[in-house]
Amino acid sequence: MPKIEETCEVTINGKIFRDWDSVTATASSNPVVRMVTLSVTEKVGANGAVGQSLQIKPGDAATIKLAGQLFASGHIHERQVAYDANNHSIRVTFASQVLKAVKQSIPLKDGEFKGYSFQAIANKVLGPVGVALKALNPPAGWDKAFKYLNIEPGETPFSLLSRLSKYRGIWLHDDKNGNLIARGNTDKQPAAEFVEGRNILAASCLAQNAPDTSISVTGQQRGSDNSTPAQNRGAFSGKADAKGSNYTTERQMQADIPADSDDLKQAAGYSQLLSLSQQVIVRIVYQGWLLSSGSLPEVFDQISIDSPMLMLKTSDLKIAEVTFTQDQGGSRTTLIAQKWIGSPVDVQSTPTEQTDAQKATSTPIAPTPPTTDGPKGQEVIF
Repeated sequence: MPKIEETCEVTINGKIFRDWDSVTATASSNPVVRMVTLSVTEKVGANGAVGQSLQIKPGDAATIKLAGQLFASGHIHERQVAYDANNHSIRVTFASQVLKAVKQSIPLKDGEFKGYSFQAIANKVLGPVGVALKALNPPAGWDKAFKYLNIEPGETPFSLLSRLSKYRGIWLHDDKNGNLIARGNTDKQPAAEFVEGRNILAASCLAQNAPDTSISVTGQQRGSDNSTPAQNRGAFSGKADAKGSNYTTERQMQADIPADSDDLKQAAGYSQLLSLSQQVIVRIVYQGWLLSSGSLPEVFDQISIDSPMLMLKTSDLKIAEVTFTQDQGGSRTTLIAQKWIGSPVDVQSTPTEQTDAQKATSTPIAPTPPTTDGPKGQEVIF
């Protein structure tokens, strides 16, 4: 029997399967669904009998353990089978429970929200697919109610929550239990240190020349008897600037929901952070699956790297994707890490400016507090 550190266990209906020819398991910030691909070739026995592969079928609820630690909870998504006179081969793909939130459309009869918080909206749209939203160190104000919100035709729970997340400074990913996690962009001590010549099998790095950037998000409000169309268009705006090197870029974005200035500043800052994270992208390969701490690496874990060959020494990297593999060559882990800025002092939100139409009127439009006539839901912090 292989060492527990090199074992992938699949549990279906209380039965454990662990004899695989190859394993590929991936967790990522984009896409958010954990996927595991497993393959095995079995000898055909007496009377055509085969082993574990015939006992696994699409739709089976399953959990995956890597090195004895829970990695994912969900179901068998795909099953491919081939056989000849002597062998029976199978390839199965497992998907996290969150896949259902990515694939299934929200019924339009539930398509309007007024005064709902992010958590309350998530509870409403995720409940039917058996997925829970859990908050991990969310930013201040993340539970602020949305004034108005309409579901787009064919929109899935994840696509809805993804487009709302930028207005609340939330990053989404799944976890080992099949939950969807809404987390704040907080700093912490590195979960692992990677040093050239010590624990790195292979590495590569892409570094970009970061420009001065300015991102503006413009919104509008619903019309009323006291406002003109020109006032409603561009009624609110938010802007975020970041210092760079030797040239300047500007981006203009349009809000897709009714939002006030605070919401739009949050959206501009969120988009700015997402852009800044692309400045440095590092790929690291190391032996085995576990970190030196004895745990599996997780998406958004912070790591440090010291590599003279890459001209890189920093502890300001976060894991965007982790892939565990196992085949005849042994067990490996590949990390994709990015320069993720947690609390950037160089990203500033500029004051909101009125549009020309607003300046021309003696009654400028002022932000109004969101209504709270809808349920806010039970926020879950762990």
